[in-house]
Amino acid sequence: MERLIPRIREISERIVETEERRRKLGEFLRSVSGELDIIKNVRPSGLDGVSVAAVDGGIAKKSLHGFDAVLVRAAGVRFAYVSDRVDRVDYFPSRIPVPHADIIEALSDLEWSYFTSLMRMGLEARLSSECIDRFSPTMLLMDGSIVPHHMDRPSRNSRMYERYLSVVDDYRNLYEKAQATGTALAGVIEDSRGVSFCKMVKEDILSRISHPRAGELASILDKTRDTNLLYWALKKGERSSVFPYSESAEEHPVLKDFGEWGKRVWSFYLKTAERDRPVRVDFLSRENPEKEADSISSILLPISGQHSEYGLPAPLIEADNVAKLSEEEVENFYSNIISFTGNIPGVMKLRRETRPF
Repeated sequence: MERLIPRIREISERIVETEERRRKLGEFLRSVSGELDIIKNVRPSGLDGVSVAAVDGGIAKKSLHGFDAVLVRAAGVRFAYVSDRVDRVDYFPSRIPVPHADIIEALSDLEWSYFTSLMRMGLEARLSSECIDRFSPTMLLMDGSIVPHHMDRPSRNSRMYERYLSVVDDYRNLYEKAQATGTALAGVIEDSRGVSFCKMVKEDILSRISHPRAGELASILDKTRDTNLLYWALKKGERSSVFPYSESAEEHPVLKDFGEWGKRVWSFYLKTAERDRPVRVDFLSRENPEKEADSISSILLPISGQHSEYGLPAPLIEADNVAKLSEEEVENFYSNIISFTGNIPGVMKLRRETRPF
């Protein structure tokens, strides 16, 4: 490792230099934000009478010699607030939900990845709809986006494509439920790697500014993710202006499967904790995205950031605690299968898990 120290020092210096450029760019954006209206102050909402439901999923999987096994669990919680404090917490379907178990055989690694992701997403979307029915919340939060990730969309000739279309239907049903009940539907992305805001700044904002460093700033934006920039540009209690989830929903690999709903998914970033990165919020818009972002962020702000270095909403943190699955649980699942089948070849562990050395 000592021979790597010079290279590590060189890399570290480059990181510090790049971060300083981003800091200056963030300060520049703040200096022009009044003119361009890209940074918004959030007015925290009073929480009396507000209820916030949150849904998260946990997954554990194990590959065997002849089969692949998976456990998936989704959990819903509802925080009901009275006088700006949590009055009660409800769980659905229970405080300790029973996982859904399945096995599948003869899938490639790629198909297996699709299968497990789609299984989890479908379960979360269906449970979210059930939580709206059960709790009638002011807002329902999902862990991650309210849109399936494009990496989880199989090709049309995949064995998983029909399952994907079923998951799209689950999300459509959720959108319709939220629309019919007036429930604000939003997804909070914990570690966004998006670049949409930086792209918007480069193409729509720098082009409108006459500044001698515009070219340099554009070059920095090409190498910067949204949260890297907005960590410096936003202060606690501020959000970015909204931007569409995709500039062209008709051409987006996933949104194109949602028809008109795909045009109603918008995003913004919100800084909920002083020393944490902003969170990305994807939400379903009814009519006025900026007004609806104001409403959503006014609730998210007071229920998040109780810790200065961790800015996720409390209901989502609790949903994650309930939903997550441990390696011990999947091992117990495997042990119980063995107890019924015996140690036949199909359920043998992979060699990499049983090396004698």
